[in-house]
Amino acid sequence: MKEVVVSGMGVHTSIGFGTETFWSGLLQGACGIGTVGVFDVSDHNHKRACEIKRMQPSAYFQDQVSGMGRTTGIVTPAVEEALQDAGLAPDGLPAYRVGLCVGTTMGEIEPLEKTLSGEPVDTPGGPHTIAVHLSRLLRLSGPRWTFTNACSAGNFAIARCMEELRLGRADIMIASGVDSLSWVAFTGFASLRAMSPDVCRPFDRKRQGLILGEGAGVLVLETREHAEKRRAQVKATLLGYGLCCDAHHITQPDPSAKGAVRAMRQALAMSGLTLGDISHVSAHGTGTIANDQMETKAIGEVFAGSGRTVTVNSIKGHIGHTLGAASAIEAVMAVKAIETGLFPPTLHTEDIDPLCMHDSVRLNRSVQSEPVEAVLSNSYAFGGINSSIVLAGPKGGRAAS
Repeated sequence: MKEVVVSGMGVHTSIGFGTETFWSGLLQGACGIGTVGVFDVSDHNHKRACEIKRMQPSAYFQDQVSGMGRTTGIVTPAVEEALQDAGLAPDGLPAYRVGLCVGTTMGEIEPLEKTLSGEPVDTPGGPHTIAVHLSRLLRLSGPRWTFTNACSAGNFAIARCMEELRLGRADIMIASGVDSLSWVAFTGFASLRAMSPDVCRPFDRKRQGLILGEGAGVLVLETREHAEKRRAQVKATLLGYGLCCDAHHITQPDPSAKGAVRAMRQALAMSGLTLGDISHVSAHGTGTIANDQMETKAIGEVFAGSGRTVTVNSIKGHIGHTLGAASAIEAVMAVKAIETGLFPPTLHTEDIDPLCMHDSVRLNRSVQSEPVEAVLSNSYAFGGINSSIVLAGPKGGRAAS
């Protein structure tokens, strides 16, 4: 089976643009929360989110991107950074079979919201338009996918890219997750009473809900053979994924955690690693009671009997819940943890909920410094959608030895 590796990364979040800025922010406890300015929140009880206050312009396509909507404007510079990181020039991509997978919840929502408010719109909206815009700008000839699996969409995009490469349908795949703040999503989560009035406190006894955010995470993926042929630097190895849907409830996760357990075990089985090979777990960790208790139950069950304690974190206290972008951004975090041997803290968590404490789970509240061999990254979505991926070091972890 062909090995799939990460050769480039890009990030655009409320704590800054660029992988290194993002990474430094995580380690230093940066928080992107502030008053929402991108739309009117005067009629809302909650008025805070992790908004990108200074949008990074596109380096190559600013004139074309400026009229395409906020979501495309967020992901395009992240794609450009990832390509540059991989040693690929945008104008050189036609030399390869390059494909694209975009994971998103709301898609290019800005034109649709303008239409509803009676404003003039120059470009169409919808989930699919982001991938269409990017494929045309970059002149891509490979497979093009859009995944709207809500908050698991980033992991679904990464998994699809892995399959396209293993099946030989592309030389290089760009896996991305992106969402922008929107009035529709903000109002919807407020109506569910799922939002915190101040900050997101994952796994904390005093947590009050999630904080919405916006951003994009991008991974350039290719087979190891292709990366070595063009002498690209291999940053990490994508070893496996697990995807399933338990259809428990339209919004609430299954408290039994059966689907989450299944996704993690599928990802581990595909990776060829043992529980002892997993250094850390990147949790979905939204700061809602239903998610936090379900997820720690699932992790505890998976790692029960392993004879070790696994470190777990969530970065949603830093950048909010970025919906379809979340797991793609968290994948970038996982690769940086593997590269540096550092594991970021769970921001704002001070008094851990006893129901989130298990013998095999240690919730991380400070920067951990130790070798990171492999990371299991979880993401969950409405409708009972569960996803997990496994990332390991450049040599592929124990599975490649």
